[in-house]
Amino acid sequence: MKKFLALVLALVMSLSLVACGGGKTEAPAKTDEPAKSETTSDAPKFEKQTWKFACSATENTCWADMGRDFGKMVSDATGGAVTVEVYAADQLTAGNQTEGIQGVIDGTIELSAHSNIIYSNFDGRLNVVSLPFLFDSFEDVDAKLDGEAGKAVGEVVESMGLHLLGIGENGFRHPTNSVRPIESLADMKGLKIRVAGSKLLNAAYDKWGANWTNANWSEVYTGLQTGTYDGQENPLPTADGASIAEVQKYVTYWTGIYDCIFFTMNGELYDSLDPELQKIVDECGQKAAQNQRKLEREGDQEVLKKWADAGIVVSELTPEAAEEFRKAAEPCYSEFEDVLTPELIAAFTK
Repeated sequence: MKKFLALVLALVMSLSLVACGGGKTEAPAKTDEPAKSETTSDAPKFEKQTWKFACSATENTCWADMGRDFGKMVSDATGGAVTVEVYAADQLTAGNQTEGIQGVIDGTIELSAHSNIIYSNFDGRLNVVSLPFLFDSFEDVDAKLDGEAGKAVGEVVESMGLHLLGIGENGFRHPTNSVRPIESLADMKGLKIRVAGSKLLNAAYDKWGANWTNANWSEVYTGLQTGTYDGQENPLPTADGASIAEVQKYVTYWTGIYDCIFFTMNGELYDSLDPELQKIVDECGQKAAQNQRKLEREGDQEVLKKWADAGIVVSELTPEAAEEFRKAAEPCYSEFEDVLTPELIAAFTK
């Protein structure tokens, strides 16, 4: 009887525990909705911002592509918080390239891509990249601009109140003309060549014997067509974009003069960004600049083939002829040493 009562009592206690929830519970059913924590916020991770990107070249160039590429990468990385608007051909400053750079310094424009030649109007040291025969190949360009020389010139850019995101490429400037092939130093003598407005480039073409002149790019096609100039010098994609092959017969494909592009952001804006966004901006800037270099080189080769197929005579210098040009322009290194500084020159030539 005692055993029977003990068994009944145990059964009653067991049922009581189950009724009070003290027994083992089932796991909650899984749903497709993520669990929300009490600290979860619907606020965006990054503040909504719109940045203007200005560049010298036109809408259909890889300069503008660099801005679009950068904008897409930053937008993707920030969940759409940052938008980049591309303004090609310096339309924000009525086509004035110098004012395009000034706008980024002042902060009225957030981002820009301009040639080192234009940047040299603000700091003459940045013309160091365009010293005659400073580079002998694209591989040499990459080794120097992605190495210590690039860091050294980048410090000059950043001393202007800018943040350097990356170094893109305008490319080697190839001379064209309608008189004769330029295959030796003697062939350059006396040719009326329109040269970009740079004291360093003027000096180089002077030492090569050309009858150089400076003129607005918008005037060059007509000048070549009417014979005011025999030729001009520019990277091939730039020249092709202006239909230069229609009024020229010869092109010399060489490594005589090189231009880079400084892809910059207003320094105060960069400093105001939180570290995570700064990291995104830097990574996307470097990637966009590298992508632009690749596109520029592909375009360079496409134009070279296009011109050759159209009957333009393409000349490449022999090592002996290249040395002839190099030696003739060598005094530029010492003549511009005070402006370019021995330290910067050494960074690119050591």
